[in-house]
This record gives sequence, C-alpha cells and structure tokens, in this order.
Amino acid sequence: MAEGPPNSRPRAAKPSSGPDEQLLVDPETVEAVRRAMVRGGELLREGVGGALVTAGRAVGRGCASAARWVWPRLRRASVATAQLSWRGLSSAARWSWAKRELLTRVGHRALWWGALAILVLVGQALLSGAGDAELLESAFFWFVGGLSMSVLVLVGAPEARMRVGAFALASGHGALGLLVLLTSA
Repeated sequence: MAEGPPNSRPRAAKPSSGPDEQLLVDPETVEAVRRAMVRGGELLREGVGGALVTAGRAVGRGCASAARWVWPRLRRASVATAQLSWRGLSSAARWSWAKRELLTRVGHRALWWGALAILVLVGQALLSGAGDAELLESAFFWFVGGLSMSVLVLVGAPEARMRVGAFALASGHGALGLLVLLTSA
C-alpha cells in the first residue's frame, strides 16, 4: 500500500501558543485519514473508473442495437401514417368540394347564431354590470367580433332572409359597441 505521493511530508501540528490551549487534533490521526483518502482516490480511479467506462460502452452498444431494431419499424410506421393521412385529407377535400354549397350555408348559419349569442350574452352582462371598466373594455372587443361575424354573413349569404337578419345583428353590435366606446371614454 502506498503511503502517498513521493514528495509529500507529514505535517507537524502547530505548537500551542499558551499553556491553556490544547491540541484538538491528533497528528497521527490526521496523517492516517489523509493516507486513506489518497488510497481511496487511487482505488476510485482504478476500479470504479474502469467500471464506468465498461458500463458506458455496454450502454452505447445497447443503444446502437436498439436503434438498428427500431429504425426500420419507425420508418415503415411513419410512411404508412403519412400515406393514410394523405388519403384521408384528399378524400375529405373531395367531399368538401362536392358539398361546398351546403358547407357554406352551414358556416353562415353558425356565424349568425354565434353573433346572436354574443349580442345576447355580452349585452346582458353589460346591462347587469354596474359600469365595470374591465367589463366595458372586453365588451367592446366582443361587439367588434360579433359585428365582423355579422358582416361576413351579410356579404356572403345567398338567402335574402339571412342577409336581413345579419343586417339587424350588425346594427345591434355596432350600436352597443358605439355605446360602450362612448361610455368608457
């Protein structure tokens, strides 16, 4: 067993400066602990370090073999998913194009009912709120959103009755939005 590095010397304890001061550390114990720490470091570098390198190599080999097994399966699965997604997307696009008039009418009705719901719910909240500044600010943006939905229906709806209803909704949103804007200023 090595005693330590060749150029190391045992250190002498500090002499006490007075008769009342006692040495709290035994120099022989300090030297034994230092030698044990040096030997522990050597053992750690020799034994555990080699084991870590060996374990690292084993983990690397395991990851490489797992990657060789996973890659072809992952590639096939991603190609199959992309093909199925493309088929689904193209068939949905063909169906949507064939039913575009129906989908347009459903979209206009959804916009109209959404604008009506905004007008009723935000108008009710505005009437029941006692001049709350935060409510006024958010209500203005809701009314602007409802106005834009109503204008989209007004411009794009093929039926005259939808355009008349959208005009009424747009008027209501515009009036309440203007009211909110004037009262919050």
